[in-house]
Amino acid sequence: MDWKLFFLEAAEQFSSGQNRPVGGAPASWCAWTTFKRLREDAGYWTAPLPIAAEVGDLGIRDGGTWQQPFVYDELAHVIVPRQFHWEQIGPRTFTSETVMQQVEALSARLEKHSIAHRLTDLLLEIKLY
Repeated sequence: MDWKLFFLEAAEQFSSGQNRPVGGAPASWCAWTTFKRLREDAGYWTAPLPIAAEVGDLGIRDGGTWQQPFVYDELAHVIVPRQFHWEQIGPRTFTSETVMQQVEALSARLEKHSIAHRLTDLLLEIKLY
């Protein structure tokens, strides 16, 4: 699986070059897990997709959107939901928004590179188990 190409295509599709616009919703959202995490507690992390500058040759770089490094060989499952809901609570403000992600457009990008994935009415996913 060419995770580097997947993340670069996703960054091109969704990213504005930053993790989150100031005071606004994230540009994207995803969930992912590793083979090790599946063995330990079957948990998933959630965050925006990494921006292009965080996509390394061997994995997602430390300290960026995902806040820690992830080696591509360890990734087991990545989910990009068709929509996500975002909320921000301030001292006297509440902001919320439902963001639609263009997963069909990402799917078309992946198909051009023959990257195997599944597209449903809920999400786009790459699952290696």
